[in-house]
Amino acid sequence: MMGEGGSCARGTVDIEQLVHHFSEQLFADLAPDDYAGRMVRRRQAIDHMELGFAGDAAAFAADEQFVNDDSTSPIEWMRHDCKMSFGTAVDRLTVGEQLLRLPKSADALAAGEIGFAHMSVMARTLSVLAKETPDARLDEAELLEKAKTSTPGRLWHYCIRLRHALNAEAVAMEQRFAAAERWLRLTSLEDGSVSITGRVDSIGGAALRTAVEPLARRTGQGDDRCLERRMGDALVELATLALDSGRLPHVATQRPHLQVTTTLETLRGLAGSPAADMEFAQPIATPTVQRLACDAAISRVIFGPDSTVIDAGRARRVVSGSMRRALNARDQNCQWPGCERPATWSAAHHLVHWTQGGNTDLSNLILLCHRHHWLVHEGGWKLVRAKDDRLLAIPPTYAYSPPARAPDETAVA
Repeated sequence: MMGEGGSCARGTVDIEQLVHHFSEQLFADLAPDDYAGRMVRRRQAIDHMELGFAGDAAAFAADEQFVNDDSTSPIEWMRHDCKMSFGTAVDRLTVGEQLLRLPKSADALAAGEIGFAHMSVMARTLSVLAKETPDARLDEAELLEKAKTSTPGRLWHYCIRLRHALNAEAVAMEQRFAAAERWLRLTSLEDGSVSITGRVDSIGGAALRTAVEPLARRTGQGDDRCLERRMGDALVELATLALDSGRLPHVATQRPHLQVTTTLETLRGLAGSPAADMEFAQPIATPTVQRLACDAAISRVIFGPDSTVIDAGRARRVVSGSMRRALNARDQNCQWPGCERPATWSAAHHLVHWTQGGNTDLSNLILLCHRHHWLVHEGGWKLVRAKDDRLLAIPPTYAYSPPARAPDETAVA
């Protein structure tokens, strides 16, 4: 990749000393604790340097100087010698190649009116248009005025609208290609958890965000989950709601459902009982079995000594349809103090579990959302009814330190 006299020989300047001297001049008139001023000024200086780098990159590529270091392309050379990612290298080269078409924008960057990210958006737009609509001409002044009053993200949206006006079919084709590139991988890890990786297009991402983000809102003042935890919980809850809806395509004449096989001893939480089996998961503990059994269809299966099935009864719902409708009408939402998640996002919970002798009637049933149902069964919390009929949430007796509360992203309420 690099010959004997490669880029290492070029790096003979004391960069640290130069940057220190430059910073002293850059911040000379600012107070030491004026961090906002320092950040703005440093960002402007970085943008200047980025623009200079982009111009150098374009000249370097045009002169094919990368060949001297045995590189196959300027991008490959920048990735190796400038320690850049592929995307960053392409972006800088694109800006450099479009600089002659954006002279006013370069001046605006020098004046601190726009940032390098704005230049990147405009350069990428010009580069794409040159390929899909060669005869199109964009008014730089119009783009620049929009850039001065927009974030780079909003400017990118504006540029897509302009491209659509010039060549709607090209934008539609781009979106079709993006949709065709959707993928998702679920990888089971050694501890039974599942790693989720994937990519969806902009339209698919909008659908996913629209469905997940309402479920990721905090459930009350005591909800200290960080944003990432709430988003993960929301994705699981979304899948649970889809399963509960009964509207998913049937598989082998059955609607998709979570299937748990357990002994009666495990369900009752008796000492010495084995963990229950759950399809697509590792064996699960009694608290989870009891939570799922609160509002489920139960089938009795009797096995013989050699594990053959002797008898299998019909599935029977613990909470009947009419009972659930009455419960929804009475409670209307999750009954955890301070939570207002609607009945359609909630499960029927037995205050005294039916395996412990609790009745399946309205006096012993309440609605709990997915999170609070989990807190009662797996999280160690208890719900008790006070003399005045109020429900009290009693925290677990063992020490528990929730993860630190992180600031929300703008997109999530």
